[in-house]
Amino acid sequence: MAAFLYVDDESVARVTQAAGGALILGKDDCDNCAAYEADVRRLQEQGVLGELVVGKIMLTQRGCRAFKRENPWLRDVTYLPYTVLYREGERVEEFASSRGSYLLERASDLGFLQSA
Repeated sequence: MAAFLYVDDESVARVTQAAGGALILGKDDCDNCAAYEADVRRLQEQGVLGELVVGKIMLTQRGCRAFKRENPWLRDVTYLPYTVLYREGERVEEFASSRGSYLLERASDLGFLQSA
């Protein structure tokens, strides 16, 4: 089971360059973000997310200045938490959702999760 990562400019590639990565955007003062993180952690603990690399950027904190500058689409994100699914450096899906089950569904539909 992979660990949940809090990413910065030095570690964000572990998520974005992975065979399957989920980058969660959140803010410190967002109750929905905290609930979503807890839900995703439960899914990881249950092992249902398999090898999906999950990372989180806190938009209200420093540490991802270069990533934010290189991805101007971040300015258009209105609803949080917001998840971007990556496959080997390419954004393949993005969505706002506060339910971990939706992440599970999308990752499964995109072939990120191996069937048992």
